[in-house]
Amino acid sequence: MNRQFSVITRLSLLLTLVSAIMMVVLMMVVDDTLKAYNEQSAQTDHSYITGTIREQLEDDARLLVKALGANLSESIYQLDLSRIGASFKRLRNYRKYDYIYVFDAEGKIIHDGSAEVSAYGDDIADYVPQASRPTLEGQMSWDGTHLRLVCPVTAGGAPFAAIAVSFDFAGPIKAAADSAQELEAHEQEMFDTVRQAILIAFSLLLPLGMLSARMVTKRLLNPLQTLTERSTRYADGERDISFDLHRADEIGRLGTALERMRQALEESHHQVHQMAYEDAVTSLPNRRSFQHKLSDLMHRSASLDNRFAVLFIDLDHFKQVNDTAGHAQGDQLLREVSRRLTQTLREHRNRRRPDPFLARLGGDEFVILMPSIDSAEEAAELARTLSASLATPFLISGQYFSISCSIGITLYPDDGVSSSEILKHADIAMYSAKQHGRNQFAFFQMQMTDDIRERIEIQQGIREAIEHDHLYLDYQPIYSMSNGRIQGAEALLRWNHPQHGLLSPARFIPIIEESDLIEDVTRWVAERAAGDLISLLELIPDFNLSINISGAALHQSSICDYICNIKQRLALPDNSLCIEITETSMITHLESSEKALRRWKAAGIEIWIDDFGTGYSSLAYLNSLSIDGLKIDRSFVHNLIDGHSRPLIEAMIALAESLSIQTVAEGIETDQQLAALKDMGTGLAQGFGLARPMRLDNLIHKIQQELNETA
Repeated sequence: MNRQFSVITRLSLLLTLVSAIMMVVLMMVVDDTLKAYNEQSAQTDHSYITGTIREQLEDDARLLVKALGANLSESIYQLDLSRIGASFKRLRNYRKYDYIYVFDAEGKIIHDGSAEVSAYGDDIADYVPQASRPTLEGQMSWDGTHLRLVCPVTAGGAPFAAIAVSFDFAGPIKAAADSAQELEAHEQEMFDTVRQAILIAFSLLLPLGMLSARMVTKRLLNPLQTLTERSTRYADGERDISFDLHRADEIGRLGTALERMRQALEESHHQVHQMAYEDAVTSLPNRRSFQHKLSDLMHRSASLDNRFAVLFIDLDHFKQVNDTAGHAQGDQLLREVSRRLTQTLREHRNRRRPDPFLARLGGDEFVILMPSIDSAEEAAELARTLSASLATPFLISGQYFSISCSIGITLYPDDGVSSSEILKHADIAMYSAKQHGRNQFAFFQMQMTDDIRERIEIQQGIREAIEHDHLYLDYQPIYSMSNGRIQGAEALLRWNHPQHGLLSPARFIPIIEESDLIEDVTRWVAERAAGDLISLLELIPDFNLSINISGAALHQSSICDYICNIKQRLALPDNSLCIEITETSMITHLESSEKALRRWKAAGIEIWIDDFGTGYSSLAYLNSLSIDGLKIDRSFVHNLIDGHSRPLIEAMIALAESLSIQTVAEGIETDQQLAALKDMGTGLAQGFGLARPMRLDNLIHKIQQELNETA
């Protein structure tokens, strides 16, 4: 007998079947949705984590190298390899890198990061991958986990060198990849768990299954959604955020790992920021930090009608400390000076006003910002107190150093309406204090002499002149008295200023000699003259080219080494390169001069005494230092015919003959002077009456004419 099902049963079965079909369809939809969500979430998390890590590493690396370039700009110009090496050594303590090079505009390596600097002078292209040939323009590229970066080093806003570095970020990137993989594995695990829970739920009642699936999905997926949202916010720049979910399960441990990674990145960012805005020697705020502080104060003061003062401090004769005691002692002295200045400002604090802000601009220059003053006398009182605080000698490594300071003061808004103008006028006022005897302070005044402005303009423009070939050399021929032909020449420095045209050497050379720029200029002259000498030796094998070394550069051992290295590097013949020094500069720095002169003599470089007879003449040093020649000063030649200098010249010639050294008569202007000096026995002659200073190509042409005439 056929069994008949009731309508209710059939309806129930139908509803059950429909419910079953709905459950299957819903399960398939949910399953596909979860799969899509799992893939999207994995891609999103991996993209955010790796992308954020790489962007942070790029920003930190760029900021680090820029800060390193700014801090080493002066040391790179001065080729202070020891200080550059020390900075690289400190960099390696907390940054792993494959290589780091400093190279100049010609692509020549200045420093290779090693203690020996074995790659000095080599082509930078020989040491970096072919795909990333560095230039002075900024570059950045990834090579797997290695970030290759080239950052220009600037002076006066223009690049003159660059730092090429390859950072090894395998550790952070691997950690990010591992975290991404761990996150993906956890997501896959949770997906399987959710899917299994849904299958169980669908085997029960539909409403209960749906409710259970919702609760499980919400519980398991919400933490991942939270991490994704927080990752997005962190990538968008929100730093005050935590990935810690305060859970003990796998997702909680993942959040804890991400939080540790975030804290490590923040600490690294803090260290880079500290290097960018803190002076490495004194730990004071640096120039960039001071400029930000000054700009912010000016912006606020403009709306509040506030007055403030800037004190520009320059240590008197600090360069002599570096030259005599060494840079290590000099740096220690700078730290002690900063400590005294800081203590003085602390004692000078006024509770009713903001504290003064002390920073080191670089070298021996400090600056103090007084954020609020009522009168100029407050700035003057602080200047007196600061000067007095430095009066007590400094004890450095068992040796006492006495040092003073010159201070320039500017007032806002009286002396400028921009931060650059305020700082520039403070610098001018400081130079005025130095010009009036040092160890004092001066307020900026618009009527300050043009000489001070000119000195600053020359000092600030000389580096740009070197970089942009505004400097050049003229050569004044030196003739043999016996045959009347060119036997040598003297290199004379010239400056074609872009605004003022050709500057007189008497206008800019004394200023350069009193500044830290003398070493850079001397290196430039020696390098250029030695290179030109090679061309002249091809015409006259026994040609002599002389360069002038000032007293300020004579006692610097680095200059002595540099010139010796040039001769060796270019393989110049012995006695083809000559050094001219004055009696006064040699006697003033006798001890250091003697070392340099003996070193040059041993290297095959001739030594000539320039302007002989006008300084502190001494037969002792002429004999002991093996001088090669004397240049009779033009003042004696000028008075030869109508004056009374003939006996003096004859005595000089007799002295030279007794010591078997040569003589050159300078400043010859007439044939009568030339004939008289020849009869007296002068060996060589130089002056406008024979030939004026000329460019290298003109000198070569003149020599070729002589050779053709005698052929």
